[in-house]
Amino acid sequence: MGILNRIGKAIDALLQQENENYEKGVDFERYVVELFRKQEKYFAIHSWTGDLSDKYQGVRVESDSEPDLTIRYKPTDEKFAVECKYRSYLYNDKLCWTTREKLKDYRSFAQKNIIPTFIVIGLGGNPRNPEQMFCIPLEKAKYPELYPSVFRKFERDPRKSFFWKNGVLH
Repeated sequence: MGILNRIGKAIDALLQQENENYEKGVDFERYVVELFRKQEKYFAIHSWTGDLSDKYQGVRVESDSEPDLTIRYKPTDEKFAVECKYRSYLYNDKLCWTTREKLKDYRSFAQKNIIPTFIVIGLGGNPRNPEQMFCIPLEKAKYPELYPSVFRKFERDPRKSFFWKNGVLH
């Protein structure tokens, strides 16, 4: 019975960690949305995916393979997509932000919809107050793991509202 108890505790710990990571992701998405909402004159949330696949194991919801947000820039009616990722720390000096499969999904979405797509990453601190933030164009996020030499070029103040200029999110 001792081994079964230990296995059960290990499974409980893994499920708790998975749930905590999911909650951090949702909190960071909300934080990013609030940065857009501060500029409601300029930005509208066109769509926000529900991540239902994570909630119902074994059920794949196609829209969950899309970026978290589609935003409309009101002055020009341009749309762009945003995938939000929060990471507490770098792993082996790299930013591990997604899987190869998800990266392929994001690229497919961007090409199919002919829409600029950006990866907004919060790093350190907590999801509602990250120490650092990066807004990386999808075409620059070529791999699921990024070195600082790639993502540091796209650092932005995590407390400032977003702005859109010449087809680029800042």
